[in-house]
Amino acid sequence: MRYLLAYVRLQLLELLRLPSFLIPMATFPVLLYLTVGLRSGGPPGQTLFNYAAFAMLGAAMFQFGVGIAATRNDPWNLYLLSLPASPRQRIFAQLLAGVVFAVLFASPFAVIGMLFGGFQGIPPTALGLASAALVTGALVHGCLGLALGYWLPSRGALPIANLIYFPLSFLGALFGPVDFGPWQPLHTWSPTGAWSDLIAAALHGSVAIPALLILAGYLLLCSAIAVLGYRRVQQTVYR
Repeated sequence: MRYLLAYVRLQLLELLRLPSFLIPMATFPVLLYLTVGLRSGGPPGQTLFNYAAFAMLGAAMFQFGVGIAATRNDPWNLYLLSLPASPRQRIFAQLLAGVVFAVLFASPFAVIGMLFGGFQGIPPTALGLASAALVTGALVHGCLGLALGYWLPSRGALPIANLIYFPLSFLGALFGPVDFGPWQPLHTWSPTGAWSDLIAAALHGSVAIPALLILAGYLLLCSAIAVLGYRRVQQTVYR
């Protein structure tokens, strides 16, 4: 536990010293919500939480997917490998630090919700459930980001992450209500769609079990791919 916490602290300090990464990642979803989300015509609470999910998804795609792929060969990461932490501790610490930052990126939406009435009419218990659904989805998509980070080539990481980020956001209807018609299963079975459905049910005070099971499946799948990717990198690059 001591090594895990020390590693999380290292990860947090490393990211806090990158304001050029943090500020755009934190402000873009907020600006998008203020200019587009508020006028989308969807239920205010659902729209607000979906844009918070969009902010968290960005943290997973770019902090993990792009960040790990771009820096896994640099001297700092080689130094980190020399520290007394197991691969499991290292991956879990990365995930934990990522969730902390994802929550940080989503926190401006709490202020915006209070200012613009996004929480109006939603009982406190439903808000608590929706917040838990938000963090659950952040964990799943954090594992997705880790999997991408350990498998994407360093130079292709950014364009590939963009190709995944925006379609996933659209499939999850994170920008506002979307009528998918006959393509509805694509929404239902996508990780962001299940995340959005879980949040929607939570805002009505219930738990969407099918969405939760779909997210659990993605969590297992992405975790396994991330571990395999980490071992591949460890064997082919560091040895």
